[in-house]
Amino acid sequence: MARPTFKAYAENIEAKSGKTLEDFWRLANRKGFVKRGHVVAKHGEMLAWFKSDMRLGHVHANFIILFLRLRANDQKVSAQAREWAFATGFQKSE
Repeated sequence: MARPTFKAYAENIEAKSGKTLEDFWRLANRKGFVKRGHVVAKHGEMLAWFKSDMRLGHVHANFIILFLRLRANDQKVSAQAREWAFATGFQKSE
């Protein structure tokens, strides 16, 4: 079975939630999870919020957190996750 792509996850989340990844970036900024372009919130706090308030499933919530960390160039993203994201559709935006 083929491994899902970054692009496919993003498209599925947008189809289910009506929000783009950049929408989630803006929401995370407003919520205070991201400040001055850096992720400052704990993973568990963000996960709980995305699951409860945004009504995302566990995997989609974790994917959004990965996106936030990639977007912020967070060093907590593993080399494997970073490589997968860039190889399968993540595009750095400013």
